[in-house]
Amino acid sequence: MNFYVSFFGCRTNQAEIQEWIIELENYGYRLTNDIEEAEFGILNTCSVTEKAEKDVIRFLSKIYKKSNIPWVVAGCTISNINSSLDKRYSNYFFLNNIEKKGLIDLIREKFPFSDNIIFHSSFRSRFFLKVQDGCNFNCSFCIVPSLRGKSASIPPEELVKKARYYSSLGYREVILTGINLSSYGYDLFPRRNILELIESLSKIEDIEIIRLSSLDPRFIDFKFIKQLSGTEKIAHSFHFSFQSGNDSILRSMKRNNKVKDYKKILGDFYSFFPDANYGADFILGFPGEGEKEYLETYEFVKKSQLNYIHAFPFSPRKGTKAETMEQVQGKTVRKRVLEFRELNKEKKFRYREKLRGKTLEGILIEEKDNYSLVTTKNYISVKVPTIKGLKKRLVKVRVTKIVNENLCEGEIVKTS
Repeated sequence: MNFYVSFFGCRTNQAEIQEWIIELENYGYRLTNDIEEAEFGILNTCSVTEKAEKDVIRFLSKIYKKSNIPWVVAGCTISNINSSLDKRYSNYFFLNNIEKKGLIDLIREKFPFSDNIIFHSSFRSRFFLKVQDGCNFNCSFCIVPSLRGKSASIPPEELVKKARYYSSLGYREVILTGINLSSYGYDLFPRRNILELIESLSKIEDIEIIRLSSLDPRFIDFKFIKQLSGTEKIAHSFHFSFQSGNDSILRSMKRNNKVKDYKKILGDFYSFFPDANYGADFILGFPGEGEKEYLETYEFVKKSQLNYIHAFPFSPRKGTKAETMEQVQGKTVRKRVLEFRELNKEKKFRYREKLRGKTLEGILIEEKDNYSLVTTKNYISVKVPTIKGLKKRLVKVRVTKIVNENLCEGEIVKTS
């Protein structure tokens, strides 16, 4: 029985989708990339911004008109929308974040199937490992804790077991994901931390790259960075949830950090990982962000070691404190986002220029008829002449040309 998947939102959603795919395939179900071949679909949703939620609703409306197959729709949008969607989509099944733990059982009940022939597809060439869910913070702009609940970590023994199994399927890179990855282990007894988990995963021989998704600066200190640098398999790309470069806005966001903390974090990381690729999230147009506050953020980013920026326009979410604050004009927010996008292009291009002629390790993630694509340890996409049979494998690639701020060209110089 064939099924089709789609998702919106964060890497945690990707990790959940990937885990569902592998579990279903173990029962003999087959993932298809052609919706016309599918007998049912799975959609994992997002509500972190108003736009994300609207995109989900638009997608549902579109597929309902174009496809006759039933869908299992799960995640944050279902947790956030109070109105009943099952009246509008009669042959769909809707699961909120609590109910989606039973997604596989629901599918096996509604679409019964079993086959002794197991086929593992390659939904992704790197596997996303969800290590925790939820968040204990209460940032004034964020509805995620109300949708996902308190921080809940998966025991390390269970994660190591999963990682061993995924590596047996040929995956060589693991990406650790969570709603607040940095808080991993604080709710376990005895208390654990993300560094201990990384150490355990690094002992799995077939795993060659361990990548971290977004890091919360509230959990980062010099000791953490120094210990992290002792792990040979750690990917040299680090992403931070900074959100602003102005102290008054950070206070208003209830982020419990100051800009000087961010500067120290970047400086300490740079001292241990001088060639790493650094990125961060920023929310632009947060209530109270006047021209002065915005320019301070812009100058902080411009002068920092950051090599790329994810800039988001502020989106007021119902039930948050920020929703009740005086909003910045939409045209002002759009202007600031465009300026950050230009700065992002400039920083990304400059970083890639420094890599010309260098040899980098990475995972071959795509094999096309006329080219292959490598994602390097420092999170650079490198297009190389087509090569077959090495998907998911660790390779070394020499960067020969900078195509644009998102893509380099190169050549394979060694395979593992």
